[in-house]
Amino acid sequence: MKGLTETQIIRVLTNEFASQPGLPLGFNDDVSAIPFSSKSWIIVKTDMLVGSTDVPPGMTVQEAARKAVVATVSDFAAKGVRPRALMVSLGLQAPARKTTVQAIARGLRQAAREYQCKIIGGDTNQADDLVIDIIGVGFANPKTLVRRIGARPGDIIAVTGPFGKTSAGLRLLMSRREKDRVKYPFLVQAVRQPKARLAEGIVLAKSRAATSSTDSSDGLAWSLHQIAQSSKVGINLHTIPVAPEVETFAKEHRLSALDLALYGGEEYELVVTIKPERFHDLKKRVPSLARIGIVEKKPLGVVAHLAGKRVQVKAQGWEHFT
Repeated sequence: MKGLTETQIIRVLTNEFASQPGLPLGFNDDVSAIPFSSKSWIIVKTDMLVGSTDVPPGMTVQEAARKAVVATVSDFAAKGVRPRALMVSLGLQAPARKTTVQAIARGLRQAAREYQCKIIGGDTNQADDLVIDIIGVGFANPKTLVRRIGARPGDIIAVTGPFGKTSAGLRLLMSRREKDRVKYPFLVQAVRQPKARLAEGIVLAKSRAATSSTDSSDGLAWSLHQIAQSSKVGINLHTIPVAPEVETFAKEHRLSALDLALYGGEEYELVVTIKPERFHDLKKRVPSLARIGIVEKKPLGVVAHLAGKRVQVKAQGWEHFT
């Protein structure tokens, strides 16, 4: 019997709670919000890391703990909000070893310092697999928070960096070929030491030039479709932002660089739409910002025009239970 996908599971769960009042962002954004006052919302986000599905060969426990924090912070970054505090729930296999717990603590502390937030508590339990669940809490002015909904025809589609690094890096780690890992250290580092674009997200939000935003943890293609669906617009790409190292890796291994860039996951870049008249100025403040396309009224969905050919970008990305 075929089971549900991650998206289908989420749909079943959220349908049960969709009618609840007082949820200004609903369930279709990177974070959740609770109105605190007319000028302030409490922003909450949780993200779970599981050892068997989220920790590839070659990643240390300390790196996994840091990655768990990065995943949560990245969703705050997409909204332009700094998380103030983090809570951590740990599931540990028995017997729990002191060296393992110390490594987890070092990874959590490292990430908390990087993103200037405090770890204030959590929970610990025995589990059959490593589980690190991070809950982040922050505050936002609803007028500056950047939602997924809001993209308008004519807006520029932009990203904060190139793609495909983690897709290629994960292949390198899974292959266990030491020669390849030494040859492409940048790709391996992208998996083992990911970074959230928090500083860039805050600049984008404060500028009020960004009309919509999401993080790319589930892949570039999926993120573009999320913006298109939420804003009820079409997206026309004129380029796919492939990292140079990914181009080289793909050519050597006879892979599609475009597929690695579009359909991977855990890149933690931001995918944003920007008012066209503000892009040039914003590019000066966020140098990594790259224009990749334009928002159109019709048709809904995501297409790319590359080398004179029209390519349909599938609504596909990283998804559990598939």
